[in-house]
Amino acid sequence: MIAFKQDTLYSSKFDDIYFNTDEPLKECFHTYSSVVDLLSEDELVVAEAGFGAGLNFFSTVLRAGDKKLHYIAVEKYPFSKAELRQIYTKFPSLSELFSLFIDQYDVLNDALIRIKFKNVILDIYFGDILDFFDELDFKADIWYMDGFAPSKNPDMWSLEVFDKVSAFCKSGAILRTFSSARIVQDNLKNAGFSVIKIKGHSKKRQSLEAILQTPKQKVSRQPWYSVPVIKPFKKVLIIGAGVAGLSAALKFCKAGFEVSVAEKMSQPATNGSSNHAGILMPLITKPEVDLGKTHMSAFLFAKNFYKGSEFADFCGVYDYAKNELEKQRFEAWGKNEIFEFDKTASPYPRAFINDAAQIRPKKLCQSLAANLNMYYDFEFESLEKTKTGYKVNFKNKQSLDADLIIFAIGDESRVLFENSFEDEFMQLSSVRGQVTHIKEPLNLAYPYSARGYACKFVDGVQVIGATYARNDFCSETRLNDNEENISNLSEFISQKPTVIGANVGFRGYSGDRFPLIGGVHNAREFKQSYKSLLWTKNHENHQTPAHYENVLITTAHGSRGLCTAIFGAEILLDMALGRQICTTKTILDSLNPARFLVRKLKKGLVK
Repeated sequence: MIAFKQDTLYSSKFDDIYFNTDEPLKECFHTYSSVVDLLSEDELVVAEAGFGAGLNFFSTVLRAGDKKLHYIAVEKYPFSKAELRQIYTKFPSLSELFSLFIDQYDVLNDALIRIKFKNVILDIYFGDILDFFDELDFKADIWYMDGFAPSKNPDMWSLEVFDKVSAFCKSGAILRTFSSARIVQDNLKNAGFSVIKIKGHSKKRQSLEAILQTPKQKVSRQPWYSVPVIKPFKKVLIIGAGVAGLSAALKFCKAGFEVSVAEKMSQPATNGSSNHAGILMPLITKPEVDLGKTHMSAFLFAKNFYKGSEFADFCGVYDYAKNELEKQRFEAWGKNEIFEFDKTASPYPRAFINDAAQIRPKKLCQSLAANLNMYYDFEFESLEKTKTGYKVNFKNKQSLDADLIIFAIGDESRVLFENSFEDEFMQLSSVRGQVTHIKEPLNLAYPYSARGYACKFVDGVQVIGATYARNDFCSETRLNDNEENISNLSEFISQKPTVIGANVGFRGYSGDRFPLIGGVHNAREFKQSYKSLLWTKNHENHQTPAHYENVLITTAHGSRGLCTAIFGAEILLDMALGRQICTTKTILDSLNPARFLVRKLKKGLVK
């Protein structure tokens, strides 16, 4: 719970206040964001240790004006949405900015969330500051150190922390801190900064400004999973016109690149994205499970992408716990702001996921494609490297040129890695899924997922489904699959509905259920560079991994592609722009397309 001490925001945990004066916004301008005026760059990366209630962030947004601002912060003890709303009633001048912020704000422990508005990207990591340095990778122009006083919160002000800060700075970066304690000055100097005292605000006599003179080196953890270095590019070619490919196309277009999309069929969304309706919801596992963290991070990001779309209905979704294990997963979360768990519900305990939605994937894809440079009946055949980029050949005997290639071809990625990229250890498969179209048997206020799922009635059709048949390539609909879909919802349907149609799509899955998102590795060179992983104690191999130059992929999104495909599109844009990626290294490593090969190398199973 938040507390105020003489009308000043107060932390009982650290017995310290968040703001030092009765003019906290002016204090933030003076102590921190005024440093923005010292830099002439049009794009700034600002990092903060101790996000707190976010007042330094809002102060910096106001100070930066039209500059592009990427603000990256860590906070171990975050406020809830309700607490922040209460706090910001005291700052009416920030109401417009706060509204943009709070609409996208969610707390996810040991994870990164991203908030975007206007010319601003805000990334917040909720966790310990040392974990923050392990999980992120950026270089800041400006650092704010704004934890509680060193005497109250010594972990924030250790030499180890300042050494890490130094490694996350651009040359000549400026650091500001409210504290002028001797230990802070000494640790800054030992970390390679020159330090001066500057006049404090109001009753505060002085604070510190430091400039990085000698940066520390950042040690790469598991370098075989390093992000590929993308060379400068202008023309982007995306192969595949489903949700994954088209959402990536939209993001790269908005970033100012020349984008084309090649699709092997005569229209968009003919495969896994071809359904009349689907559900946007996370896979909920116990909070500490990486697969669940990945899906929850993707969900929180994707919902902000779909908000405002005419093809999204943010009605909320019921997710039923069909057995004791699933019930335990929901209960492990405790009270949270993402979903509400009702263990007394019938026929199973259920979670109501507040910001989940019903999406129209086919309509969405058609709408996106209408505003993009599309090439239909272009089925990929091969790549040829040229002096300036790539020549991409298609089975219709035509070719297209591009500087950056993104593959988003779903279940066909398995053949791509076998034929074009020669990785025989890639664990990918195709899963046939048939959904059934019925006349409305129930007047649903909310879609739901149990043994099967049911969407709300829309445009004369209610969608239920879906079957799951691995490596079944029959594209025709089957009567017995419709029967299976109806049977899977028998607990919810009192009478058998009338079937009016069906749809078949093929979804790509990986062997560990994580999508594949990132650079395409050169398997032959990987095997050579990392052949000693089995024998290398602590894996002390620092060779840079080999990737195909400017070739990326987003695939294997499975049955939750409405969620993870949007996440994948943002990750690839971050990689291409060389900026902090919208997720943690732990999650990014789990998505890395080279992971199956690396696991074989570690076990000594690669010849």
